[in-house]
Amino acid sequence: MVEATDFEIKPEWYWTNERAEQEWEHVWSRLWQVGLREEDIPEMGDVFVHSLGKESLLFVRMEDGSVRGYFNVCRHRGNRLILSDDGPAFVQKFSCAFHGWTYDLNGQLINVPSKQRFDPKVFADPSCTALKSFRVESFAGWLWYVLDDEAPTLQAYLGPLTERLDAYKMERAQIVDYKTFEFNCNWKTVYDAFNESYHFQSLHPEILAWGSGDAPITLLGIHSYMVNEYGRPGSGYPEQDELNEALNSLLLANGIDPKSFAGKATDVRGAIQDAKRAKQGDTVFPYETLTDSQLTDAYHYAVLPSTHFNLFPEFYVIMRYRPHPSGNPEKMYFDFIMCAPLEDGEATPEYEHRVIQGGAEQVGNVLDWGARNHPAVNQVLDQDVSLVEHVQKGLHSQSFNNFILGSDERRIKHFHRNIDDLIRGCSVQELMESNPVENDAIDHS
Repeated sequence: MVEATDFEIKPEWYWTNERAEQEWEHVWSRLWQVGLREEDIPEMGDVFVHSLGKESLLFVRMEDGSVRGYFNVCRHRGNRLILSDDGPAFVQKFSCAFHGWTYDLNGQLINVPSKQRFDPKVFADPSCTALKSFRVESFAGWLWYVLDDEAPTLQAYLGPLTERLDAYKMERAQIVDYKTFEFNCNWKTVYDAFNESYHFQSLHPEILAWGSGDAPITLLGIHSYMVNEYGRPGSGYPEQDELNEALNSLLLANGIDPKSFAGKATDVRGAIQDAKRAKQGDTVFPYETLTDSQLTDAYHYAVLPSTHFNLFPEFYVIMRYRPHPSGNPEKMYFDFIMCAPLEDGEATPEYEHRVIQGGAEQVGNVLDWGARNHPAVNQVLDQDVSLVEHVQKGLHSQSFNNFILGSDERRIKHFHRNIDDLIRGCSVQELMESNPVENDAIDHS
């Protein structure tokens, strides 16, 4: 069924400063975001710097094991307290390099040089001088944050996603690789690209040898998900019976010898599911809490406004989209974070986070997934990111004034409609209540 045309996405939303400012006020400042892993700050005094647009944010591990969030801003004259780039740090206190104002880990002001030169009334109310804080909650091994004190709880915000994500036991995972790509385009341009599978048949036809580009979509309130069936040829692939190289690789990766496999290409998916099911309970992978479909297929969740989770039993990928610190609406950060639980005897991976200018390096030379590498993933991702800046340029054309979206792209319309409703004055609670939870589009079994 093709989506109704009662709502239109406007091309100027992808480049005007006005729209970017509206998004900051009504979206980024009000909705929950994925921050960092719990293990990024394991000990008291561990700090992690994380940027979101114009803001620099500090996550701090406290003595009681809790985590607090502070804006990285001195209350005196606005200097940033920690001057390093995004990443880990350690402090016993926060001290401003400019004038020496100092705060303890609780965010309270504890030292002001030449304090007698200030009006004592300034310091009468500690809340006026303490570091400004933001809310932090933990879920699935991640620290989530929201800059709005009036926002709903994280559990209420995620709604039906909570149980679905929990089935993957994401807290067992560790970061295997984390890279940030800087693109000369709007953040929504990249988000849109990963919010549909309609482009598989044209941009990624090689996937059809072992997976489907037909991805049933389910809207879960303000969030959504789609499912790409992997482990047998897609409906558009010419050979449905004979095994191909990609399917042989999948069989081998799951302990099945292709030479002795008696089934057809269409039987590979079921064989892999059976192989994984036979291991459940004896592996770190959460096979016992997943459906047969989840054992083989890619479940791709969109969490409003800025995160995609692409989930498999053995690993998952977080794709996180951030406005650029410069404020330029035609620049953005795309975080690609690979996570996986470690099997017995598997060494903790070491990775180097760095920022790569989009197109400067081949994705295959940037990402290092080790044993979790998936057939064609590097090639597919390289194809995706090679086009986003060209899309951004095309959106400026005077000839382009209206998007034409099909049913495979309904998540794009759903996403933009929710963003626009917030900008038009809808509260977060009203938005959550006005978006129904659909019945699942497929049988997960």
